[in-house]
Amino acid sequence: MQKSVKYFYFIVTSLCAASASFAANILANETDNWGDEWSEEVVSPWKFSGFVEAGYGYLLQDNIVESNASLSEITTRVNLDYSHESFELVSKAELIYDDVLKDTFLQTRELNIRFSPSDKTDVKLGRQILTWGTGDYIFLNDLFAKNWQSFFSGRDDQYLKAPSDSAKGTWYIGHYSLDLTWTPEFTPDVYITGERFSFYSPQAQAIVAPADNFRVKETNKAQFSARLATNNNGVEYALYGYKGFWPTPVGITEDNSQPPQAYFPEMNAWGASVRLSLAGGLFNAEYASYNSIEDNNGTNPFIANGQNRFLVAFEREVIKNLTASVQFYVEQTKHYQQFISHSATPATEVDENRQLLTVRLTYRTLQQKLIYSVFNFYSPTDKDGYLKPSITYRYSDKWLFSAGANLFWGEEKYTFFGQHQQNSNAWLRVKAHF
Repeated sequence: MQKSVKYFYFIVTSLCAASASFAANILANETDNWGDEWSEEVVSPWKFSGFVEAGYGYLLQDNIVESNASLSEITTRVNLDYSHESFELVSKAELIYDDVLKDTFLQTRELNIRFSPSDKTDVKLGRQILTWGTGDYIFLNDLFAKNWQSFFSGRDDQYLKAPSDSAKGTWYIGHYSLDLTWTPEFTPDVYITGERFSFYSPQAQAIVAPADNFRVKETNKAQFSARLATNNNGVEYALYGYKGFWPTPVGITEDNSQPPQAYFPEMNAWGASVRLSLAGGLFNAEYASYNSIEDNNGTNPFIANGQNRFLVAFEREVIKNLTASVQFYVEQTKHYQQFISHSATPATEVDENRQLLTVRLTYRTLQQKLIYSVFNFYSPTDKDGYLKPSITYRYSDKWLFSAGANLFWGEEKYTFFGQHQQNSNAWLRVKAHF
């Protein structure tokens, strides 16, 4: 696998380098001809843009984490793209100073090349954002990497989707499209580790914030995803498949010669979705079956059980400029009786059919320059919830101001949202585009 990863990076790097060189030669030739074509407007194939954003968030309750800030950073983004009739280069780089971590780092958000070998084929190679499915903040068949630390801290929603170094191909066959993705080295979620937020530990049966002491056994094996989609009379249908690993470390090693360590157990999944116009709005439904390969019968308490996941949702404009949406989601644990009988803490385990209800309200005014939004998660089975209110004001094409909060509540400290009560925070951001 290490050889395939190196080969993959070699291909992408070589293509990008060759394309950049080719683009530079084209641009140079175009520049040489400018003197003879003053009357013609020359449109550069290069596109440059970016922004500088400052964000600050603070915890609303005492917490055991070191910093009382959930967000304290300055981000400079530079986008540099090149468009040619045969291909497109996309690059997004960010320089970030993070005062919570007391560190400055450079990260590549995207770096990929896109081209079409034929009229019915599209290819994208390199670092990219991958996403599909129909849920709003709820993911069933979308098993691509997510950044939950960003989501809970008050960063822009775009950062919920984490990048991965992948190859994606799309084939168009009649009214159908087939997407295949290959990530040569598994890319997990950016999950809560204790640096910025605390969380509940089933082993300690307490809220913890281990930070640097939170060790996870990583894997460098590949993951694969597929989607077959079509549109028939305005109804969108899709089938999904996945082979890889659980996106969060829901397994614990059992090697007696070494201390227990969290890791990513093998998992595959399949599912389907449908989306259509209904009653003046948009209806969608989705299903996914998660199969825990290393614990097929649910008797191993150190590996997550498989799940069936169900989602139905509806969205429409209720009055002018006010859009409302609701979602009902069920997460059914497979082999539940075996799961409970082998658990060391059955009283704190999730219900067999965990339910979640969400409501989103969005109101746009001042020619959509001012947007009020509130998103609420509520679990009737866990008796906990999560409220995300926000206000966004676009002062001009250059300046954008945002403020909001992440508010958690719950009756128990071990439930999905209840464990984050001490992580409740308020935040604000200022962004300047250039």
